[in-house]
Amino acid sequence: MEIRLAAAGDIDSLCPLLTEFFAYNANLQPMYCNAAVESGDYPMSIIESCESDFIVAVENGSIVGFLHINEMKTPPYAAIATHCYAEVMAFLVTASYREQGVGSKLLSHAKKWSKERNLDYIELTSLVNAKEANAFYDKNDFETISHIRRYQL
Repeated sequence: MEIRLAAAGDIDSLCPLLTEFFAYNANLQPMYCNAAVESGDYPMSIIESCESDFIVAVENGSIVGFLHINEMKTPPYAAIATHCYAEVMAFLVTASYREQGVGSKLLSHAKKWSKERNLDYIELTSLVNAKEANAFYDKNDFETISHIRRYQL
């Protein structure tokens, strides 16, 4: 298995996986997420960016997983300690490749990417009812550091 940064030639292969990711989130949070079909604009904008990348897992010439990572900074307010960090924006391993270490390999590459940029930590948001994903993050030593609370009007 090859773990590498995505290139423009990977767009057509990334689109179905992103569509799968959107459908997964829409199933978990139908009020807030749409099962959109990815056209290629989103991954191309990330691939062309200096602060973001798609990290892909390739097996037998096919992309079987991806991780979208961004370089971020805390807001410039005196009351907030300055941090430069990485944020995982999207992360998916296709169902037939789960439980085989693909996600851990993608995450390992994300850690390397973040260290090379001298970032302080990696942050991500996961849905409460994404039980498999949360178990994976726990297994990979991600800590819960805050809760987002919502009051529905």
